[in-house]
Amino acid sequence: MNDFDRKYWQNRYLEKKIGWNIGYISTPIKAYVNQLEDKNLNILIPGGGNSYEAEFLWKSGFKNTYILDFAKQPLENFKKRVSGFPNEQLLNHDFFESKGEFDLIIEQTFFCALNPKLRTDYVKQYFNF
Repeated sequence: MNDFDRKYWQNRYLEKKIGWNIGYISTPIKAYVNQLEDKNLNILIPGGGNSYEAEFLWKSGFKNTYILDFAKQPLENFKKRVSGFPNEQLLNHDFFESKGEFDLIIEQTFFCALNPKLRTDYVKQYFNF
């Protein structure tokens, strides 16, 4: 199995086999977001999954929040849950091939989900944003 495979992750979401899903923004990330003052920050959530962080950010007034996931299903699930979120801020791309300019990157489980062989590339990719 290739851990960084679009079909694999798409199926995990379709089959609801996402055991790490706590169903809400984690307490440490919520506390961090609550202390942010600049609501105009461009924020990226790579490997967004269910993106409870993005939902909290959006509802807290951070309108420049972007979710990146190469599996389409979690983005579709998010859009159903947060209907006012702009489609153009749902990025269905491969993290390792993405570029952009962001002030802040927030993620909780993406790094852990990667095959350890990809982790050095993960760190290098952050410099492309």
